[in-house]
Amino acid sequence: MFHFRRALLGSLAPLPLLLISPPHALAEGRVLFQAKPGIARAAFFHAHGGTTLTGLSVRRLRVAGSPVAEARRIRMLPGVAWAEPEGHIHALKLDPLQSSQWALGAIHAEQGWALAGLSRVPSLIGVPIGIVDTGVDTKHEDLRGRIAACAASTAGRVKPGVCEDGDGHGTHVAGIAAAATGNGVGIAGVAGDSPLIICRALSAKGSGSTGDVAACIAWVAAQGAKVVNLSLGGPDSHALHAAVQAAARSGAVIVAAAGNSGPSEVSWPAAYPEVISVAASDPNGHRADFSNTNRDVELTAPGTNILSCKAHGGYVRMSGTSMAAPIISGAAALVWSILSRPTPASVRAALDHSARDVGTRGRDASYGFGLFDFALTGQSG
Repeated sequence: MFHFRRALLGSLAPLPLLLISPPHALAEGRVLFQAKPGIARAAFFHAHGGTTLTGLSVRRLRVAGSPVAEARRIRMLPGVAWAEPEGHIHALKLDPLQSSQWALGAIHAEQGWALAGLSRVPSLIGVPIGIVDTGVDTKHEDLRGRIAACAASTAGRVKPGVCEDGDGHGTHVAGIAAAATGNGVGIAGVAGDSPLIICRALSAKGSGSTGDVAACIAWVAAQGAKVVNLSLGGPDSHALHAAVQAAARSGAVIVAAAGNSGPSEVSWPAAYPEVISVAASDPNGHRADFSNTNRDVELTAPGTNILSCKAHGGYVRMSGTSMAAPIISGAAALVWSILSRPTPASVRAALDHSARDVGTRGRDASYGFGLFDFALTGQSG
């Protein structure tokens, strides 16, 4: 049985816990819709269930599936004027540690937020991001309310409902990708409107089996993850590749850490053709000296001294391609919102076209297509 490990270089001393205010609640699982003029609204609404908003002829309906998909379905019903997922509105507060997140400035994250329409009021919930890792601190102030589904795999069997993080790696990765943004607490995630689907495949020691990683990949994809983040690495495996291929067929963009072994090393699942392999850069835009270099590297993102959530509260800086991968995963979730007709292939192409070429001209083993930058999104390709 092969074993997988987290792709983490190390960490600096943790920052103190910040207790400012609870994160805003997401209006997940609800759709708002209105009947067309001339429709007997009382009977129409009664037939479709839900409750009416006070003072408005707008119906609020709890749905079991994806609010985006359910809104699309309801919109096609006879007599419906419009239907939309219920968004969320929050006080416009700054995340106090955002100024300490050099990586967000490096990728021009605020420009990506604007392109994705996150400045709209209300903003829509982003596409789900699946994270296969050591789990997550579900009670963390910047992640509480962000977890849409939670599970753990043991001996290749996934059991929903429990995913607490005994190591801290998964919590850090989750915060980079999708910590609540604009809630006046802690840090800002790259895709702060995206719900998280968590499957714990690695132990409190940061390692796990091929079977558990494969089972978790399949599970997060089955739960509807449009992006799957894999900040882990190990040997090649038929089971692992089969899980990656199945997730890709389900419509997910798959992102993995390139590895921290230095030049010419190859790590799986990053090396599979279905996966975006992400290398790490430092604040000067140079390849981090620990970051793997090989023909499979596709994109580079910030990966040194990255500030994110710490298990059991607070914030901590860590370095590794593990930290670079969720930056690209968050970017992929935003690109789903930016593109008019997103598919995994078009999202991947848009990410590649948003890379600033550095190093050897064209794609190279150190940087892939280059350093990811939202300032380039939509300018080519």
